[in-house]
Amino acid sequence: MTFLIVEHVCKKYGDKTVLHDINFEVNRGEILAVAGPPGAGKTTLLKIIAGLLTPTSGRILLEGRDITNTPPYERNFSMVFEVPPIYPDRTGYENIEFPLRLKKLPVEEIRKRVYDIADLLGIRHILDRKPHTYSGGEYQRVALARALVTSPQILLLDEPLKALDAKIREEMITWLKDLQRRLRVTVIHATHDPLEAMSIGDKVVVLLHGVQKQLSKPSELLNKPLDLEVDEYISIPALNVLKVRIEEVLEESAILSLDHLKIKIPTRISKNYEGKEVYASIRPIDISIFKSEQPGSFKGKVVMSQYMGRNQLVTVNMNGISIRAIADKIFRIERDDVIYLQLKPERIRLYDLNTLKNIM
Repeated sequence: MTFLIVEHVCKKYGDKTVLHDINFEVNRGEILAVAGPPGAGKTTLLKIIAGLLTPTSGRILLEGRDITNTPPYERNFSMVFEVPPIYPDRTGYENIEFPLRLKKLPVEEIRKRVYDIADLLGIRHILDRKPHTYSGGEYQRVALARALVTSPQILLLDEPLKALDAKIREEMITWLKDLQRRLRVTVIHATHDPLEAMSIGDKVVVLLHGVQKQLSKPSELLNKPLDLEVDEYISIPALNVLKVRIEEVLEESAILSLDHLKIKIPTRISKNYEGKEVYASIRPIDISIFKSEQPGSFKGKVVMSQYMGRNQLVTVNMNGISIRAIADKIFRIERDDVIYLQLKPERIRLYDLNTLKNIM
C-alpha cells in the first residue's frame, strides 16, 4: 500500500486559486522534493499535508486512511520551516526537548532521546549553548533534531537550506540524504532551487503558479521535461530558447533550420510539424565553443563572459540571436572575439509554439 497519497488537492483564498489539482504518491522511506519558485504554492502544500491548513477540495490519505481533517497533533508529522522557531533564550538541549515535554514523557526518556538524536546529528557539543553561538549549519541541525526527536512518520522540510551559503548548503544536502537513509524516515522537501531538488529527491514534483507541471525521477526531469516552462525552470544557467523551422520530418530524425544553419537531430515527431516553426531549447552546457570553424558550427561574436567556478558562461550574438554557452575557464575569450558554436543535436528539445508542450 502506498504510504502517503495527495489526491486532487486544491486551495483557494476567495477568487484566487493557490493550488490547482495536486496529485502525487510518496512511498515509505522515500524523499519527495517539491520544487518551484517563490509563490508557487510549496509552503501551502506542506501546511495542508501537515494539517495546518485545510484544502478547499481533495484529500490526504495516510496508509489508505483519510486524514484530510485530522488535526496536526494526531498525524505525528514534523515540519521544519525556512526560519525554524528556535527559542533564542534556550540551550540546544532545551530546544530539542521541548516537544517531548509537551507530551509529558518521563525525564529519563527525554534525556535519552535528546542525546541519541544529538549524537546522530553530530550536535552534542552544542547542547549547552544558546542559538546565538551557532553556525548556520548548526542552527538547522538543532531545528531538525527537534523535529526528529518525536520520531515522526513524515518529516516536512520547507526551504530548510535557503539561508545557508552555497558551500554549506552543498554539505547539508549530502548530510541530509545520508541521515534520511539511516533513519529511513519519509521526507517531503520543498525548495526553490531545482538543482537542490534533483540532488536530494528520489522523485521531484515541479510546481509552477500553483500547478503541478511534472512528477518524475530527477534524471527523467532533466532529460525529458514535459513542457518549455519546466525546461526553463530547471535549467541553470538559463536555457537557450530559439525559434526554429522544421524543414523535414524523417522516420528517426528531423532537420531544423536556424538562420542559415541546418541541424539534423535524432527524434520522432509528428509529420504534421513539417514546415512549421517550433521552439528549440538547448542548455549552455550542451554547446561547444571553438576558435575556428567546425563541421556544423555557426559563427558569432562574444558579447560577454562571466566566470562561474571552474567554467565561464559566454554570451554570443549570432545575427541578432543571443546564445549562451559554457567554456572552460582556461579558454581565453575576450569581448568582440569571433568564435564558433556547435550544438549537440541529441541535446536539443522541441516544443509546440502555442501549447509549449514537448513534441518529441
